[in-house]
Amino acid sequence: MRKFITAAALALVAAAPAAAFAWQAQEQTPAPPQGGQAVGGREGFRRRALMGMHRRMRARRALAGLRALDLTDAQKQKLRALREAARERTKGQREELRQLLRARVEGGQLTTEQQARARELREQLRETRRRSREEALGLLTAEQRARLEQLRQEHKERRGQMRQRREEFRQRRTREREGRQ
Repeated sequence: MRKFITAAALALVAAAPAAAFAWQAQEQTPAPPQGGQAVGGREGFRRRALMGMHRRMRARRALAGLRALDLTDAQKQKLRALREAARERTKGQREELRQLLRARVEGGQLTTEQQARARELREQLRETRRRSREEALGLLTAEQRARLEQLRQEHKERRGQMRQRREEFRQRRTREREGRQ
């Protein structure tokens, strides 16, 4: 019995600093914004982190596709230069669109002019991406373009298979739920 009490006392002594630290951290955490919108804080951080993760995953898949094309060093350098030039050309447009979207999140509604400007900016960015894609395809050899088309077809097939599996899973889950009720 004495060993048990000693062990319990040691556990409490060891846990006390951690509890004090957690209590202090909790006091320093700012209150969430009112009005039901999480502008920043933990939820905003989580959303931005997930968006960044999604962006990195997309970039990683794109790089994997480029690796499969066996690009020469010169092609890689030209693609990098194209990407940087496009990023610099669209920097102002992306920032303006980001400010409009931020205003919508913080203020609620955009004016009709702001909505029209956001649509215009999105269209300009889309057109720049299309031109950049065409320029990048122009750097590839005929064999590399054929390989790229093959990779796209394989990806499209896998996406269709995943969509089919997802739909089958949803149907099965719905049947199971209906069977329980």
